[in-house]
Amino acid sequence: MNITYIVGNGLDLQYGLKTRYKDFYEFQNKVYISRKENKEEYSNFIYDSLFSDKVNDYENWSDFELSIGKLTKDNDLIFSSIEMKEKFIDDFSEVVDDLREHLRIQQEKNLEKGNAIDFISTLDDMITSLPVINQPAINKKYNENLYQHDIVNILTLNYTNVIDKLYNESAKSFRNQLRANLYNFYIEPPIHAHGTVDVCTVLGVSDETQISNSLEEEQKESLIKSLVLKNYRENMDVKNSDIIKNSDIIILYGVSLGETDRYIWSQIAERSISSSVPVIIYHYVPNFDLGNPTRVKRLYRKVEDKFIQNSGIDLELEKKLRDNLIVVIGKTIFNLMGLRYNRDTEEKA
Repeated sequence: MNITYIVGNGLDLQYGLKTRYKDFYEFQNKVYISRKENKEEYSNFIYDSLFSDKVNDYENWSDFELSIGKLTKDNDLIFSSIEMKEKFIDDFSEVVDDLREHLRIQQEKNLEKGNAIDFISTLDDMITSLPVINQPAINKKYNENLYQHDIVNILTLNYTNVIDKLYNESAKSFRNQLRANLYNFYIEPPIHAHGTVDVCTVLGVSDETQISNSLEEEQKESLIKSLVLKNYRENMDVKNSDIIKNSDIIILYGVSLGETDRYIWSQIAERSISSSVPVIIYHYVPNFDLGNPTRVKRLYRKVEDKFIQNSGIDLELEKKLRDNLIVVIGKTIFNLMGLRYNRDTEEKA
């Protein structure tokens, strides 16, 4: 059986990295001011818009990505000439390189040596960590897939190498306590769905609806994630899709379920609907009070609604997808052995 974890920035924050969008904003604002002061006539379409916006209440990376797409719709100057169109893409490339530098600094100064991910506890508790009413859905999957080992895939949306380093120090195969007899869990190496800080860092939007229709095809290929992956020519998009298409259980952790990753959520939704695949969504809210049943019910519904909406599925399939969604509030996975971390730093999902 194939169990797929799709992890986002919340996991890096859990491990202590300063990788929120707001961390990058503060870091890059200082760089931007320095460039304006020291480079004659320096300008960047994206930064000029970003740092002149006094409201700027972007919460997650997906909000920032959407703002780049929106800029192509709102700023007529970008399309005033071929040169301006090219400048916009050059400016976008500068943003990607600046992001890579910021994240490189973060990953190099983080984590002590000798830490490992406690995969054993995460997988042993995979069923009992769920709300009681949802546990039979996972038991059903195990009953349908008897007498086999379980392969665990990790698809990370993060660019940093922290999970790779931790994986190398961790137990990668061990007895499966969820099965009788001598069957194991096998943990596959993490796959970076959007590249790393060193290889194919993919920043952008999900599809053409999120950018101006005045952009040329070549420019779209720099901004739409699926096209960037395709044109990188390493079959990264195919590998990502194959993992999702072959998953029997899918678990989302530390992700914001943002619109700019709709192309991923839609693939998960299609797999879930076509093959009754449970989709477990871990949602973190700091200091959330689980004692109020009305508030808990509303939060379950809010998370489900966001995934359904951003997956872009047809309305007639909504109930079938909702029946497969399992929301878990305020719990962690992939905890470290030998490292104390502050849970309050995790990204809101």
